[in-house]
Amino acid sequence: MAQPLEVEIMGQRLTVKSDEDEAHIREMAGYVDEQIRQVSDSRTAPSLHAALAAALNIASEYWKLRHQQEELCQTINRLAQRVVTRLESLPPAVRKGDDIVKR
Repeated sequence: MAQPLEVEIMGQRLTVKSDEDEAHIREMAGYVDEQIRQVSDSRTAPSLHAALAAALNIASEYWKLRHQQEELCQTINRLAQRVVTRLESLPPAVRKGDDIVKR
């Protein structure tokens, strides 16, 4: 069950309810805080503009990783299909392992 957890981002306390574990939530809050600090002007207080810029950067990272994952899954599926095709082309005795020398 989701338990409330208090985190701090850019000096602002935020109560979060999530089914994720506390360590994960705290790590994500720290990551968001870091991203906002990276895009905010060090001479001024963080603003909505900085938070939105950080959100866009995080979204961009997410979409790139998601695309990479999709490409990896497609590559794995292609390679698995090649393995299956090669195995199916072997003579039945080899597929059953009859020609394997037992040691």
